[in-house]
Amino acid sequence: MHPEPQLRRIAAQLQSVEALLDEGDEKLGRRAPRVSAWSVCEQLDHLTKVLERALALLASGPPRLGRGINLVGRVLLAVGRLPRGIGKSPSAVRGVERPESELRGALARVRVLVASVDGAGPALVGRHPVFPHPYFAGLTPAQTLRFLVVHTDHHLRIVADIRRATGV
Repeated sequence: MHPEPQLRRIAAQLQSVEALLDEGDEKLGRRAPRVSAWSVCEQLDHLTKVLERALALLASGPPRLGRGINLVGRVLLAVGRLPRGIGKSPSAVRGVERPESELRGALARVRVLVASVDGAGPALVGRHPVFPHPYFAGLTPAQTLRFLVVHTDHHLRIVADIRRATGV
């Protein structure tokens, strides 16, 4: 799998995140407990943290991992959807309330990393696992990019449901 289509999808998703940030702190703070324990801001903070960490790893030319993707990871990446409320976010990437200006800074860093990863070319088509996922085990660069698209979409869907539930 070539990385450009996944990187284009991530870039489009980042435009959606930016549009949400344009609405300001009040709307970012919206919550709908029946949809998610996290606010819109916490969802966006989490997804930018995950993007930033994974893309930075890919851009750095990471070492190979010993173990590849497991069956659960294969199925969920093939289906392209993550189930809600099952996986727990590692503490390092847990979403927190932050001002819109800080989220914009994170978004800018992610965009720089997307460009950096896009320039990595041949390193991204490797078939060896390089990204350690807490539930899926080791992901290849292509699987990592696919995961980032699916994961970001998952959280943007939750944000859309929070917004609907709160009348935004």
